[in-house]
Amino acid sequence: MGIYFNEVTHEYPSYTKKTYKAIQNISLKIEKENEFIALIGHTGSGKSTLAKHMNALIFPTSGSLDIFGNHITQKRDKKIKYNSIRKNVGLVFQFPEYQLFEETVEKDIMFGPLNFKVPLEEAKKKAKEALSLVGLDESYLKRNPFNLSGGEKKRVSIAGILAIDPDVLVLDEPTSGLDPAGRDTLMELFLDIHNKTKKSIIIITHDMDLVYKYFNRALVLKDGELSFDGTPDDLFRSDVLEHNHLDYPNTIKTLKYLKEELKLDIDIYKKNIDEVIKEISRVTSNE
Repeated sequence: MGIYFNEVTHEYPSYTKKTYKAIQNISLKIEKENEFIALIGHTGSGKSTLAKHMNALIFPTSGSLDIFGNHITQKRDKKIKYNSIRKNVGLVFQFPEYQLFEETVEKDIMFGPLNFKVPLEEAKKKAKEALSLVGLDESYLKRNPFNLSGGEKKRVSIAGILAIDPDVLVLDEPTSGLDPAGRDTLMELFLDIHNKTKKSIIIITHDMDLVYKYFNRALVLKDGELSFDGTPDDLFRSDVLEHNHLDYPNTIKTLKYLKEELKLDIDIYKKNIDEVIKEISRVTSNE
């Protein structure tokens, strides 16, 4: 059981033409457990629209979805409990200030559980546990969320979704605006949550270094269509990037340059700096 797209198309009203197809004819399956997925594509490729379908924030113009056994079509079905879907599939927006509104961090994190009728004391316990999961200690509970740094706001907004205990977590550009160290810290956090809970996590990102280093599956959108669904290793060894005008990770770009310019017999497919240094050392020691 998970999230299954069946020929899903979503159209928006357009000023220049009748409608604009944000996504079209999307068919894919996302399982409930053990998926760690990067959703990739240029601005306007349909990534956010696709993500909003995953917890029925919006409905398909045509086609259908099955979300944890709930059949979602163009028409809202009164028999379906949409709040239950949004509990199962937690969506964290790109800008955390969209999700922060209470006077304390604790109240903000507790809002979701309380909204789903969790008793007050249990909601407080969930807030502490969720805060710990995102790497913040209990001293943050009484702090005003609007006085936090950008990175801390991101963590609190994620904790607010984790406190609901969703089966699947969807994050829209969670590492945007962070320096490389901050991006890696946050990605290690998501990977740790994924490994500890086995929850499937889908992350919208433009950062190819992160895609190559962390994820086990990549989805590429181009002009609203799914142009690739596979492993990052297969993605970066294919011509999909060139056809989609996407960049290579810095590790591959560096080694590719050395291979072409210096005519070195070098393996360009390395995921981190340590592997790059080791490969350069191997090649140069043989020269």
